[in-house]
Parts: sequence; C-alpha cells; structure tokens
Amino acid sequence: MVLVGPMGSGKSSVGRELARELGLPFVDLDAELVRRHGPIPTLFEQRGEAAFRELETAALAAVLAGPAVVLATGGGAVLAEANRAALGGHTVVWLTITPDTAARRLAGDASRPLLAGDHPEEAWARIARDRTPHYQAVATHTVAADADGPQTVARTVLTAMRTETEEHPA
Repeated sequence: MVLVGPMGSGKSSVGRELARELGLPFVDLDAELVRRHGPIPTLFEQRGEAAFRELETAALAAVLAGPAVVLATGGGAVLAEANRAALGGHTVVWLTITPDTAARRLAGDASRPLLAGDHPEEAWARIARDRTPHYQAVATHTVAADADGPQTVARTVLTAMRTETEEHPA
C-alpha cells in the first residue's frame, strides 16, 4: 500500500498505523532519502530540486520492487511520470486535507523547503492545487485525512478498502 498526498496530510503517521494494523513493515520515502543522502533542505540547497527528484525516483523504484510494505511517499513523488507509472498496479491511497488542516499541522515546520518564504499557506495551496491531477491519476482510493489522530484516519482507510473489497470481490 502506498500513501500519497500533500505536505501535512499525515502520510507518515497514518502509514505507521496502517503498517501496524496490517502487520507489514513501514517505509517513509523521505526518511529513506535522508538516511541515504542527508537532510532534504540541504539536498535542495546544495543539489537542487531536480537532483532531489531523481534520488526520489530511484528510491521509490527500489522500494516498490521489494517485499510488501506500507509506503509513505513525499508529497511531490507524483510529479515524475516514471513514478506515476511505477505506482500503477499498486494500492495507492490519496490522503486529502483542507488548507486549514495543512496550516495547523505545518505551522512552524522549517523542514519543508518548498514552503520557505513569507507566505507558506499560499505556497502550500498552490503546490496542492498543481499536484491534485497527479494524485487523482495514481489513486485507487481517496480518503479525507482531516480527522485528528492518525489512528482515526488509518481506520477510515481500512474501512474504505474493506468496503470496496466487499462491493467488488476479486
């Protein structure tokens, strides 16, 4: 299972809960990139976004080629056509949130280079709007993730998946 969505949608925290519930390992793609290459803001500063995206594509392909996991992608992983193609055939859950939820969750978070500047709320809204078609293109399920607590959102994801399985058995 792969989680996609904008910054602040809870991909990592919900992913940990889903992994626990499903008995699968959890992989946070951004954490994997940090482990391999250093802090993301530093990567952006020293190598640029394009180089970061190349590293992200390679890491995503490696994780998807391995054993089953619950994977939380970075918010921009859907930007690359290669990544969107690689997600085909996987269960992909798009976690959506409102701008108000994003503002509350991301307040004071300096670790997100794309939100740097005087108007992070406007930057978030623009980025989310630009990426929405890509999230829609890869998603097999869409779940509103504004609820408080990753456990609540994880239960909603599992319920949505069970309901679809019951309605459309293989």
